[in-house]
Amino acid sequence: MVKTEFVWADGAEHDVKLSGAWNGWMPVQMYHEGGGMWSVVTPVPAGTHEFKFVVDGEWKHSTRHPTVGDDEETMNNVRVIRGPPKQSAQTNAASPRPGADTRAPAPLPEQKSGCCVIS
Repeated sequence: MVKTEFVWADGAEHDVKLSGAWNGWMPVQMYHEGGGMWSVVTPVPAGTHEFKFVVDGEWKHSTRHPTVGDDEETMNNVRVIRGPPKQSAQTNAASPRPGADTRAPAPLPEQKSGCCVIS
């Protein structure tokens, strides 16, 4: 699940909720940010999802988001949610394998050579 912000910026008298295919179209309460702006952050699985707003009890799509559908009754907004970034091979190479000994290596013993001590 990816925490995703949705915004309704077209005003409302009293209430705005977000409803989407990812949660069976169950309305999620949005919060009034001032003026005509309402927002909510909610977990959404990665993928392409249709959604709509319930504004003062009426289903509405936003003209500020991409849409799918043929007419006002079937028109929904649509959004692609990308999952968290995957670790690259370079990152994986730097990470120890599970169960690996991650302790610092023991110091090398002092070696004597001719005139000097090497440490």
